[in-house]
Amino acid sequence: MGAILEFFQKRFEQLKKSLGIVDKKAPISFELSEFMQETESSLQELPNRYKKLYESAPAGSQFFVNRQKELQKLEDSFTNWTKNRFVTCAIIAEKGCGVTSLLNAFLETIPPTDTIRGELHEKIFTQDEYFNYFNSLLGTQNIATNKELIDHLNDTQSAKIIILENLHHMFLKKVGGFESIKMLFEVISYTTKKVFWIGIFTPETWSFLDKTISISNYFTSEIVMEPLSQENIKEIISKRNEYENLKTEFLPKEESLKNSTFEKLEDDEKQPYLSDKFFKQLHRLSNGNISLALLYWVRAIEKMDENVIRVREIDDLDHSFIKNLSSEALFALQALILHDGLTLHDFAIVMNESHEECRKMLMPMLEKGLLIQPHNKYNINPAIYKHLHDYLSSKNYIH
Repeated sequence: MGAILEFFQKRFEQLKKSLGIVDKKAPISFELSEFMQETESSLQELPNRYKKLYESAPAGSQFFVNRQKELQKLEDSFTNWTKNRFVTCAIIAEKGCGVTSLLNAFLETIPPTDTIRGELHEKIFTQDEYFNYFNSLLGTQNIATNKELIDHLNDTQSAKIIILENLHHMFLKKVGGFESIKMLFEVISYTTKKVFWIGIFTPETWSFLDKTISISNYFTSEIVMEPLSQENIKEIISKRNEYENLKTEFLPKEESLKNSTFEKLEDDEKQPYLSDKFFKQLHRLSNGNISLALLYWVRAIEKMDENVIRVREIDDLDHSFIKNLSSEALFALQALILHDGLTLHDFAIVMNESHEECRKMLMPMLEKGLLIQPHNKYNINPAIYKHLHDYLSSKNYIH
């Protein structure tokens, strides 16, 4: 009788979650606060030769999978630019979806071309920061006006490609905070015969900038990086394992062993069944984002014996607490999503509050695991990013 009651209680809780009914005191899972740290620990426990296989870093050509549609659009844009057409390219991509790997593959497919690649890690929203950045990027020293920057780019003998990753860091949501990116648009408009410009934005920042300053008017080609399919995710991970001749054994949970479908399987059918179940869950949790999929994969590794990697089934984190966050927390998280992370100083400018007040907002969320802090910036924990994004969207905090 007790087992039956427990079964119905569990089903009732699942039904409440599916309907969006949550306990108003739903706590933030302790596992969330430890997500990144535990993942890093799991990665460090692997033998040295395997660590690089699963690091969230740009993939080598041997691991590049199924971005042919985006690659073709990039190649077509480049070809049209070589015909002296006005072509500028924006890539709209979630963090960790493989955009750097796409760019590496693109540069390998085209004729050798003088290429400058820059990546913005900090906010650049003043004229001084803007010219300091381009002097550093171009190896110049005294450029201090847009005319000088335009003349420098147009006076060079060879045409070139300039790729700017995280270009959304060239603004801050404040009065006068769009000056740098507007100056860049002027440079782009006057240099397209000599420079093939490629800018990379997150979907949220692209949407926001299009509503505020009509950014799409300055880019003739928009390439959206779509989520990877379950088959793509499986292929990417399988390729990494095959590279080191690793075999995978999927370990079932206790409830899977008792599952009637599993019990009826022949021995040679159980591993394919568990593999399919694992990658379905992995794809759902990662939302087709390869970097997040690799994080979950590393966390799922139980142990490694010689050339066999044993992987346990993965559980979802409880995200129900998101519905109980205060309006103050939601506004803070909205600002972080729109800017793809902010330092305390820049966050204070955006929120128009003192550093001390902003620290009081951010530190509890950092301690509870809602935020992480790479490169001194506060960012949304990737484990909750999609759930938080969807909730903020449903409440019209972001569009």
